[in-house]
Amino acid sequence: MREYTLFGKREISVVVTLAEDDARVPLLFELLRKHDRTWIENHEDRYTEEELDNARLLLMWPNGECKIDGGIWRGTTYDLSEACPACGTPARQTSAMFMDGEDVPKLEGHRAGGTFVEVPCVDERLAEELEASGATGLYFRSVYAVMEDGRQVKLRWKQLCAKRSLPPMSPLTTGLVVTEQCEVCKRNAYMKTSDAPTRIVYRASDLADADDVNMTWEHYNEADLQPDMRETSLSYPYILVTPKVMRIIRAAGVTEFDWIPIRVVEGE
Repeated sequence: MREYTLFGKREISVVVTLAEDDARVPLLFELLRKHDRTWIENHEDRYTEEELDNARLLLMWPNGECKIDGGIWRGTTYDLSEACPACGTPARQTSAMFMDGEDVPKLEGHRAGGTFVEVPCVDERLAEELEASGATGLYFRSVYAVMEDGRQVKLRWKQLCAKRSLPPMSPLTTGLVVTEQCEVCKRNAYMKTSDAPTRIVYRASDLADADDVNMTWEHYNEADLQPDMRETSLSYPYILVTPKVMRIIRAAGVTEFDWIPIRVVEGE
């Protein structure tokens, strides 16, 4: 499936979604070139309900419907004692999630969302439902808003966290590109790309003891350690969950996450 965002002289964007084999794709390109228009292609897979329900695990990806400014630069603290000395991956979070108080209005009308570095958050009611389900590997951290006057206000939201990391993905994984990767640990800067669908692959043996909620060994975002921790950029793990967790979140009416089934292979 391809998505095209078209930009014209008046900065009006139009999204066109077509299947890869749709006969109109080359005609669309021809029309755009004829009128000297530029575009951005986004290649994605689309999945049936059956494929989502039968997946071994799914990538839980905040899709931007509710995006908040939260993280280390807002006061969230991390322990780097066991992290890579060069890039800080994987830093261990030691505090609640702190977000910009100016972003509080963005939460209105939403039950879930994600930070600018794709850390998932849900409202307290949904967190309680997930905890009551007995989902393994799951825990939550509180979320605070840091107001302009420095006050820290606790919100009725929780950061969704995983207790442990899975082994590295299979090299058959595609759709994740590596940019500015740490040469010491090689665990950071695994970024989704619009050039190819995200297709995460794991060896079956590496998922034998997987929980309902898991972190990836690979981390998203480039890392840059600075003397001032609030100026530091860290890498963050992707969150992979079972269909059990997905169903609870979707039943709550949440549309703020995209769900991408992982693929499982023997060996490799």
